[in-house]
Amino acid sequence: MLDMMHKIIHTIRQNRIFQHSLFWLSTLVIYPIYAMGFGQYWVASFLTKLFILPTQILATYHLIYGLLPKYLLQKKYLRFFVLFLVSISFFCTLAHLVEDYVNPLYLTGYNDIHSISDILTNPFANIGYQGTNVYLTVLIVSIIKIIKDRFEEKQQLTVLQKEKTEAELNLLKAQINPRILTKSLRQLQKLSQQQSDKAPEVVLKLSEMLDYMLYQCNDPKVDLHKELSLIQNYLDMEQIRFGDQLSIEFSQAVHSKEIAISPLLLLSIVETAFQKEPPLNRKEQIVLEVKEHHQQLTCLLKSTLINNRKVSNLQQQLDLLYKDQYSLTTDSDSIQLSIDLS
Repeated sequence: MLDMMHKIIHTIRQNRIFQHSLFWLSTLVIYPIYAMGFGQYWVASFLTKLFILPTQILATYHLIYGLLPKYLLQKKYLRFFVLFLVSISFFCTLAHLVEDYVNPLYLTGYNDIHSISDILTNPFANIGYQGTNVYLTVLIVSIIKIIKDRFEEKQQLTVLQKEKTEAELNLLKAQINPRILTKSLRQLQKLSQQQSDKAPEVVLKLSEMLDYMLYQCNDPKVDLHKELSLIQNYLDMEQIRFGDQLSIEFSQAVHSKEIAISPLLLLSIVETAFQKEPPLNRKEQIVLEVKEHHQQLTCLLKSTLINNRKVSNLQQQLDLLYKDQYSLTTDSDSIQLSIDLS
């Protein structure tokens, strides 16, 4: 039974002709009920509404599918006003003819009937006589149509913005993977030539990193602990690559057991510290601190090797992922990021 109701609702949503027919039938039923509240007979009210309904339908569709999109929404205000006034005169005149020459065929009480020439030569009098009767429904439908169109436009804009954000993030991810792979393969080649016993360790860490980046971080959010494991592998590989030239301190304090973050964001921060080669005459130190408390994530990176030109990519990612939810502070040798993950 429930499935059948869902199918019926889905059919109604997909079939515009059925929707419109249902709406006009509902007005045909509601109006007599409304008129009965003022002491009018149901049958007479129903027939009166039935005779005027075609005029209301024509006036409605002429406005919402003709005048509104072609003139008002195109900001052709003067042309819209003139044509709208002409259409009001036409449809109110038509309604007046229906009331004086169609209704009396089936209903009694129509004694004050105007001549056809009087009706046709007094269009503005017809507006005052039939304007509310015809255009109250027209205006209600027009308002519903405008609200519906704006809602659909907003939904489409949201979808397009989401697709644009995903495309930009995928581009940023695509830039990260080749850089890491290239550096790692070069290091692996170097270790292999030296027959170093660290080569298997590099292969293992590289395989774990690529498995994560290619297959495990395709969702909008990933487990923070997995991200930190990725960072640890990356730092370990950089430590192997630079050896005694570089000292890396990585501390983490995550209080929440289950907390999610956008994938590869922290890696983008850490990568900024490995864009420059450390000088040969001194030992460089990189300090990375990641803390989380009550859904507030703080990341601090200190290093004289930070390439501030790469910070723009980081800023772009943050604007896409955590707009108005983060603060980023940078200087010549540090980056501090705070994100509200709640």
